Amino acid sequence: MGTVRWRRLPLTVVSAFALVVLLAQSAFADPRDFTLRNHSDVDIAYVYVSPTASDDWGDDIMGTDILPSGEAVDVTFDTVDDQTCVYDIKVVGTGGEVGYLYKVDLCTVSIVTFS
Repeated sequence: MGTVRWRRLPLTVVSAFALVVLLAQSAFADPRDFTLRNHSDVDIAYVYVSPTASDDWGDDIMGTDILPSGEAVDVTFDTVDDQTCVYDIKVVGTGGEVGYLYKVDLCTVSIVTFS
């Protein structure tokens, strides 16, 4: 019976370590990270995410990628230094269509949907 306990101990230690690693990774995620879902009828070519207090949209976060209709993309923030939670989001379709969402609290919202 003592042998069974010793065999379970390493498995328990490995499981606990895996759980700690998983929790540590999620602890370093920026609270403003979100998933952008495109439920519109157009493909999205440009996405701008800017603090509501800013007068500048900044750079397109899609780069050369396109977000097809019906698809989603994860948006992550590189810096955790900024404590701003409220953002405006602008999307531009491949045909020039424009959509806006204002004052989105990204610290409490994890999915943003354009439709």
